[in-house]
Amino acid sequence: MAAQQFPSRDILYSPQAFWFGDDACPMLGWHHPAKIRDAGGSRQCGVVLCPPFGHEYMVSYLAYKHLAVQLATAGFDVCFFDYNNTGDSANTDGDRIALWQENICQAARHLRQLAGLEHIVLAGLRLGGLLAASVAKDIDAKALLLMAPVISGRAYAREMMVLRSMSALQTDVEPDPKRPAAHVVTDDELTGYEFSADTRNSMGKLDLMKMPAPGFPVYILARDDISGQEAKLANAWHHHDHALHLSTSAGYAAMMTEDAHETEVPLAAWQEMTAWLGQYFPIVPAVSKNAFTTQQHATIQFAQTAVQEQLLEFEGMFGIVSRAEHADVRQYPTVILCNIGANHHVGNHRLYVTLARTLASQGFHVLRFDKSGIGYSKATPDGLENDVHAESGVDDVSSAMHFMQARYHSPSFVLAGLCSGAYLSYLTAIRDSRVSGLVLMNQLTYRWREGDSIDARRKNSIKSTHYYLHALAKLDTWKRLFSGRVGFRQIAGNMLRRIVRRVQTQWQLLTTHLIRSNLLLGRVARSFRTMEERGTELLLIYDASDTAVDVMTEQLGRHARLLGDSERIHLEIFSGADHTFTPRWAQTALAKLISSHLQKRFSSASANAVK
Repeated sequence: MAAQQFPSRDILYSPQAFWFGDDACPMLGWHHPAKIRDAGGSRQCGVVLCPPFGHEYMVSYLAYKHLAVQLATAGFDVCFFDYNNTGDSANTDGDRIALWQENICQAARHLRQLAGLEHIVLAGLRLGGLLAASVAKDIDAKALLLMAPVISGRAYAREMMVLRSMSALQTDVEPDPKRPAAHVVTDDELTGYEFSADTRNSMGKLDLMKMPAPGFPVYILARDDISGQEAKLANAWHHHDHALHLSTSAGYAAMMTEDAHETEVPLAAWQEMTAWLGQYFPIVPAVSKNAFTTQQHATIQFAQTAVQEQLLEFEGMFGIVSRAEHADVRQYPTVILCNIGANHHVGNHRLYVTLARTLASQGFHVLRFDKSGIGYSKATPDGLENDVHAESGVDDVSSAMHFMQARYHSPSFVLAGLCSGAYLSYLTAIRDSRVSGLVLMNQLTYRWREGDSIDARRKNSIKSTHYYLHALAKLDTWKRLFSGRVGFRQIAGNMLRRIVRRVQTQWQLLTTHLIRSNLLLGRVARSFRTMEERGTELLLIYDASDTAVDVMTEQLGRHARLLGDSERIHLEIFSGADHTFTPRWAQTALAKLISSHLQKRFSSASANAVK
C-alpha cells in the first residue's frame, strides 16, 4: 500500500495486512493506521499487540482486532501480528520463547519505521503480557499494557500440563492398520499446538515478580473469573515516581471462552485502557510522512518446497493464496478452505495453515479466507460478527471463486471445510457447478433453520453411537452413570431417535435398490447423488467418536450406502482424532490424506483437460 498525508479516508483508516521480519521466516502483521482525522492529530506513538498462546489466541482474536481499532481511533498506530510458528507466520527452529521475544522486538522496529513513530508501547494478553514485559526495556518501551498477564512462566507451564492431563483426548489409541504411524498424543503438545519441554523450560525462566519495576507507566487488567495475582504484581511494581494502574473492569471471562463464536469483546475495558494510555501521549499536529509500501508476498519453506503466499482482499473479505512457485493452475482445481465456526482463516490449532501449505507443496493453488463477519473481513449484511451459519456465507464462497477465476484463471474448485465450514461448502456445491470436488470433515448439520443456535444444537447433541458402545465396556462409565453424572435421559432419547431414523434410512436403501430411482431418497442423499452424477468428487471424513458420524448415517445410511458405490465417493473414518482433529498426528494424517486423495482423483482429469 502506498499512502500520502490524506489520500482518502478509506485508505487512511483501513487496516493493512503485511509480511515482515526475516525473509527466511516471515511473519504476518496488521497495521492499523492512527485515525488522525478522528483523533484531531497524531500521538506519535505506536502500540504493538503481543498475542497469547494456543487456544487463547484463537478465542481472543476478535477482541484484539477491536482493541486495535479502538487505539487507532484514539490516534495510536497499532501493529497486531503473529509470532513465528503461530497463526499465518512461517515456522522456524530454535528456542520458541527467545524467538517470540525477538519477534516482538522486530514488530516494534517495523512499526516505528512504517509509521515514523517516536514512541512504542507494548500490550500483551496472558503469555503475550509476560513476553512483552520481558523485552520492554530492550525496545525502549514507554508504557506497558498487561491484560491478565501470566505472572510466572513456570506456574503457567504447570497449569497447562494439568489441563492437558484432564483432556478427553486419547493418549494411547490402537493403531489403525491403514495408517501405521502411532496415533498418540505426545508429551510435547497442548491442544494441538507444540508445547515442548524446551519451550516449557525457557518459559519457566520468566517471572514478572522477579523483574525490576518498570520505569514507565503500566496498566494491568485483572482477571474477573478467578482470583489472580495481578494485585500482588501491582504492589511489587508500585513506585511513586511512575504511574501504575490496576483495573478490575469486567470482560476477561466473557472474552476467553471455550469456543470463538461465544467470545464477547470487552469494549468497556478497551475504552478504559485507551483513555488511560492517552494521558501519557498527548495529541500533536500531524506531520507529513513519506509514502511507504508494505510487503504483500512472502516465500515460506514448507516440506522442502518454496510456497509463495499472497495477501489479498476482495469484496471486503481477507484471504491468503498459497501456491508453489512454478505451479500450473490448470493442473488441479483450486482449493478453497471455508472457516471452522467463528475461527479465523488459520483454523483451530493452525489446521488450515498446515493443510494449505501441504496442498500448495503438491501443486495446488489454495485460498484460505474469512467469510463475512469473521476475522478482518467485513460484517455480514445484517451487520453481525461471528455469525457462523449466516446465509451470506454461500455468496461469500461464490465471490471467492469468481475472484480466483479472474486473478488466477482457476478452472474449477474443490471446497473444503470442517464442521460449519463443511456445511457451507456443501450448500455452495449444490448450487454451483464450478465445484468439482468436496472435502467435508465432521459435518454436523445439513440444514440450518431460522432460529437455530449453536448453543441449542450443542446442548441437544451427544457423542456417536460408536463412542457409547465402547464406553459401555469401561467401569468408569458405569460409575458415572450411577452417580448421576451422565445425562441418561437425554442420551436415551437421542439414541431412540437415531434408531428410528436409521430404520427409515434402511427402508430408503431397500426401495431405491428395488425400483432403481432416487425419488424415494431423502433431500440430503438426493443432493449428494446429483452432485456425484455431474462429476463432483466427494471425500467425507469423520472421527469415529464424533456425533457427525451418526448425523451422516441418518442422512446417507451406514457407511454412506445410500450414495451407491461410485468411485467418486470416498469415506474415511479416523479413530481418536476428535471433532477438530486436535492431536498433531491427526493433523498430519489429515493433510496427507486430503493431499493424496485430490492428487489421485484429479491428476488424470487435469491432464486430459490441458490436452
